Order: sequence, then structure tokens, then C-alpha cells
Amino acid sequence: MVSLPLLGLLALLGLFIQAFVAWVFVALFAAIGRRGGPPPAYRSFLWAFTALAVSLTIMSGRFLFARVDVGGNPDWSDGTWLVFLHYGPYMGLKAAFGLLLVTGSYRLGGTAPPRWLRPGGVAIVALAFAAPAVIPSIDGLLVIQAPLILGCALLAHRALAGAGPTGSGLWIVRVGLLALAGSWLLHPVAVFIDQFWSMRVVLSLNSYVDLAVQLTLGVGLMVSLVEDAHGRRAEAEQEREQLRRELERDEKLRALGTVVSGVAHELNNPLTAITGYADLRLEVSPDDEDIRIIAEQAERCRGIVRDLSALAGQSVSTREATDLEGLSQRVVRGLSSAHRSMGREVRIAPMGGLEVVIDAARIEQVLSNLVINALQASPEGGEVVVAATSRGSDVELTVTDQGPGVPAELRERLFEPFFTTKAPGQGTGLGLAIAHAIVRDHQGSLVVRDAPSGGASFCVLLPHAEASTPRAPVRASTPTRGGTLLVIDDDAAVRAVLARQAQRRGWEVAEAGTAEEALASDLSSLHAILCDLRMPGMGGEGFHDRLRAERPDLLERTVFLTGNLASADAVRFADRCSRPVLHKPVDYDELFANLSQA
Repeated sequence: MVSLPLLGLLALLGLFIQAFVAWVFVALFAAIGRRGGPPPAYRSFLWAFTALAVSLTIMSGRFLFARVDVGGNPDWSDGTWLVFLHYGPYMGLKAAFGLLLVTGSYRLGGTAPPRWLRPGGVAIVALAFAAPAVIPSIDGLLVIQAPLILGCALLAHRALAGAGPTGSGLWIVRVGLLALAGSWLLHPVAVFIDQFWSMRVVLSLNSYVDLAVQLTLGVGLMVSLVEDAHGRRAEAEQEREQLRRELERDEKLRALGTVVSGVAHELNNPLTAITGYADLRLEVSPDDEDIRIIAEQAERCRGIVRDLSALAGQSVSTREATDLEGLSQRVVRGLSSAHRSMGREVRIAPMGGLEVVIDAARIEQVLSNLVINALQASPEGGEVVVAATSRGSDVELTVTDQGPGVPAELRERLFEPFFTTKAPGQGTGLGLAIAHAIVRDHQGSLVVRDAPSGGASFCVLLPHAEASTPRAPVRASTPTRGGTLLVIDDDAAVRAVLARQAQRRGWEVAEAGTAEEALASDLSSLHAILCDLRMPGMGGEGFHDRLRAERPDLLERTVFLTGNLASADAVRFADRCSRPVLHKPVDYDELFANLSQA
């Protein structure tokens, strides 16, 4: 026969509901954990509610068996061994619940839990588990449990109040923690004055109070989790959108670079002839201002074509370990007098001997562009700071100015070709686009950020890498003399000017319009060969392969020329070629120094 007083029935029902709700939250947290890995805070809350659910399930079983009279039941009175087997795990798990709440709250608040919490928590749980051996009654256990749960609730609330994310979910959690502290402040009071009927009602229905607190905590945590997921999703979408814009920008740069790369060879051939003949005329008439202007403007065109070719995002280069502080000092020393007289200072912060493997000439071009832009942006009397710091396996080189900064709406277009904020005639809009392409070719990144003290900070991130096999061309300060030279180029004007420059330096010159024509001639008496890459027929690459297979001795005397070192074909060829590959229009002293070495 089942006999349950009304208050006992309500208390037991409340305990069952409380245990069921705890298990529901356990299932929700576990499901969320399987779907994408929530932050560590929620794993702490998962274990906290698991401990709570198990403890409530144990107590539900203890009071159900104790209150149901089915005949022949064992003794469920406080102090018996069977009750101790229920009270011990119940007390230990409730202590674990409180301590895990503290741990999760610290993590949710964005700070690490105190170091003492883990070892101290183990000791507290062990003492709570053993407490029923000394205090066998449930009323006594509630009294000693109260300060523990109360302290944990207040400590958790403090962890959330000091720092961390904000939102309605976090606010609900804080309310729930205060309610938890308040309920466990009332429990021992009700125990001490339970001689009043009203207090006995409170003790009997305390599970409903705990249920309300538990629901508040659980709902607050779920809402906070949803808000956190939305926040992370928004951040991921922003990052994805940023990556999409960067990819579109890179594709535009590569497309433009490919177009320029295709015409670079055709532009550099006539420039080779112009610079070559201008150089010859200046030797005869060094005071001829017209010829000097022609040479200067041809050199300017050469630089523009090279800059545009850099947008292709690939080039033949030699990378070496370079001291960044020394490189920065060279850039500052190389500033023109116009830039040095702007009334702004350039300060190079100590870099502690940081080195990175780079093509020094191209990164100098990047840094020079950034420093000049920073000088132009800074007010008169301002300071531009060049600094470098180590970022794990990368090195970050920064140029910081004291100007107005870069508005957010302009940052998306800042590295686009031909985009400029300068007045007409003061800039082409290519400087930052070329700098971006050069850094990208080094597997790095170039971004702009707000400087801490105002202004803009351009940051170049360069990864450490292995130095490639050096193919640096030999440089000579004076012309050198050689023997017999074969010039192979399909452009008659280029062949003619190369022959004139060679004869000027004492070479005997033979010419060929194609690689096939050169191979059909007598090559045994040659001291050196100068061969263009892009020609009809087998071209320079096929000529290289034939010599490597049949006449490796002649290959060692060969220097190659190309009108476009940024083309994919030229890059692939240079990667497998052990001979110098020079860029048209050439520096003639450099060219013939290489031929003399050959």
C-alpha cells in the first residue's frame, strides 16, 4: 500500500522534475558540443549540469524508496549504510556542480580560472563526499552544503561581472547565479526554524525553488551560447567576405599583370634599341642634352614596364638572408632630396638583428614606397617610424605615420591598380598595388591598420623561407673585353645594337635570327653566346635544352636575355636554368661582365 503525505508527494515530484530538467540541459549542451565545438566555458557547464543531474537522480531514488511502503523494504533512515551510499555521491556531485559553475563562469568571462581551483576543488569534493559519515541527516547536510554553493555562486557571479562578453544571455546567467546564492542562503535558515509549519512547507518545496534557479541558469547559458554562436558566425562571415574581396583583388592584379606581361616583351625590345643607341651616342657626344633626355626617358619607360610586370605576381629573383635594419637604413639614405626636405623625420626603431630571406631589391622598393607615402601623409614636423618585430615564424615590418589615417571605406580599394587619393598628376595609383604584388610573391601579406597614436600603420608580414640557389648576375664597374660572341635574337634592331655594344668592348660578333640558325652554324670557335628566350621555333628554352644534352661546354658560356622576367614561362625556365637570365633593356656593363665570366 502506497502512503504519501501531500507535502512529501509535492517535494518528490519537484525533485523528479528538477532531475529531468537537468538531464534535458545536459542533452542540449552535449548536442551543441557535437555540432561544431563550443568554447571551453560550455564544456565546463556541460559537466556541471551532468554532475547536478546525477546528484538529483540519486536523491530522487533515495526519497522514492524511503517513502513508498511496499512491505519488506530495508531501513532508509538517516545514518544507515544504504542512505550513506546515496548521500555521499549526492554531496560530492553537488560540490562538483558548484565548482564547475565557477570554472565555466571564469572562462565565459574571458579569464582563466584561478590555479588553486583544480587542486582545491578535488579536496572540496572529497570532503563533501565523506561528510555524510559525520553528519548523517539530510538537514545537517543542507546546512554544510549551503556555504559551499553560496560561495561558488558569488564567485561565479564575480567572474562574470568583471569582464567578458555582454548580452542578454549573460545577464540572465548573472541573475541565475544571484538567485542560486539567495536560495542557498534561505535553506539553512529554514532548517533552523523548521518548528514552524511555514518553514516545513519551505523545506518540503525547496526543490521547486532550486528548479526555478536551475531553469534560469540553463536558459541563460543557452541564450548566451546562441549569442556567442551568432557572434562567431558574424565574424566568420566578415572574414570570409574579407578573403573574398582579397581574392577578387588578387585576381584583378594577376589579370592586369598578365596583360602587361604579354606586351612587355614587345615594349622592351624597342627600349633595348633606344637605350643602346642613346648610350653609344652619349659616348661620342657626352654633352648632347637631347640624347641625354632620350636616355633618361627610355630608362623611365623601362621602370614603368617593370613595375607593371610586377603585378603579374611572379618574377625571377634571388633571395638571400637580409638584415632588415640595414635594408631600412639604405632606403632612408636613398630618399631624394625632395623627400628629405619635407620637414618630417624618419626614425628606424632598433630591430635586434632580425633577418628574413627576401629579394632585397624588391622589398626595398616596397619599403621605399611605404616610407614616401608616410612622409607625404604626415604633417610638417611629424615623424615616420619604421619598425620590425618577430611574430613566431614570421617577421612583421611596419611603417607608421602621423597623418589622418586611412578611412575604412577606402581600405578595400587601397591596393587596387590606378586607385589613388592624391591630386591629379601627383601619383599613378600603382605604388601600393605593386608593393602588394611583391609582398604576395614572397608568400607574405600587406595590410593597413590604425596606428595606436593616430595615423596609419602599413604592416608587411614576411615568412621565413629557405634561400633559393643564387643566380645573381655578375656586376662590373668597368667594361670588359672578350673574344668571339654569337648574338641570337629574332629582332634585327636588338641584334644590331647588341653587336655595336659588343664591338665597342672589343668583341668579335656573329649574329643569328633563330636558335635553329645558330645550331646550324659552327659553334666551336665561340667564346660566349647571348641568346634571347622568346623567338620563333624552339626559342631560347629549346636552345638551352639542346646545348645541355649535346654541348654542355657551350651552355656554360651562354647568357640568356628576356623582355619579360615576370612571365610564367620565364619564371619556370629560370628555376631550372643554371645560367644568368637578364632582363631587357639591359645594363650593358652588367651584361658584358657576365659574358666575360662565361
